[in-house]
Amino acid sequence: MSAAASQKVVLKSTTKVSLNERFTNMLKNKQPTAVSIRATMQQQHLASARNRRLAQQMENRPSVQAALNHKQAVVDFVVVVDLLVEEGVVVGGVEEVVGQL
Repeated sequence: MSAAASQKVVLKSTTKVSLNERFTNMLKNKQPTAVSIRATMQQQHLASARNRRLAQQMENRPSVQAALNHKQAVVDFVVVVDLLVEEGVVVGGVEEVVGQL
């Protein structure tokens, strides 16, 4: 019996794909379950709600409101200068008008 136990048994491979490759492909092709899809959707919905809440909080901050108002004031100024240049009241563009102020 000891002679039979010490002998090696060699099995020929019947496939060209290794076991590691086979399991890797199985994991890649695994279809998500309905529970995991539902959980992912709930997480995305929760994250969207948090982002909306954060955006609202940011918009209500005084520093952000001041920056938004400043940006609008700059846009208004550029529009007025463009109108003045078109009417011929001021010669030059925005850069020249700012230099004249």
